[in-house]
Amino acid sequence: MSVLWEDSAGLPPAAAKGDSMHRFMLLIVSTSMALAALVGTGHAAASVRDALSERFRPSRIGMATGSDEGRVVTKGTVLRLTADRIPAGVLRTTQLNTKSPRFPVHDYARVAIDERGRVSAEPGSVALTQGTRMVVLNLKTDRDRVRLFTHTLDPVQLPDGRTAHGCTEFVFTFDPTTLNTADIATVAARIEQWLAVDSAS
Repeated sequence: MSVLWEDSAGLPPAAAKGDSMHRFMLLIVSTSMALAALVGTGHAAASVRDALSERFRPSRIGMATGSDEGRVVTKGTVLRLTADRIPAGVLRTTQLNTKSPRFPVHDYARVAIDERGRVSAEPGSVALTQGTRMVVLNLKTDRDRVRLFTHTLDPVQLPDGRTAHGCTEFVFTFDPTTLNTADIATVAARIEQWLAVDSAS
């Protein structure tokens, strides 16, 4: 009498081997597809970031202290707030020790705008008025968000009477398809509903 050995799943050895190979090939294919999707998404995000950085050219601030603290030394695109009472944190400078140079620390207040235009905002040290001129210091993109780290072009008055530069992070949420297809016109239009390009600057 011949005996047909089976594996623990009840399959003959040849069938079990073939089933294992099939599962292995499926794993390779699914992993490759996932990696391709990640690469494609990363490429799209980089493409959107590059295009938006051309539209909203970043500025650079100096390392001075005192009245010049936070002064914009390389001016990129200037934007104007289209809404009133936008919260902002305050720029401050610090140093690692008494001999090290001072460097800026931005205390950004976050303002998040979702796809429907609904706004959620963190409290800030100061409320910026409509028309306040802003510059972009950094711009980041990911799968479904564009983040603009902004800084007031001029110092603003704080509640205690002092003046300082305000800092606000704007977070715009999009349908991932919009960013994946690099629909720059739609993305820029959404941003400019809140931060209009100041053609006079």
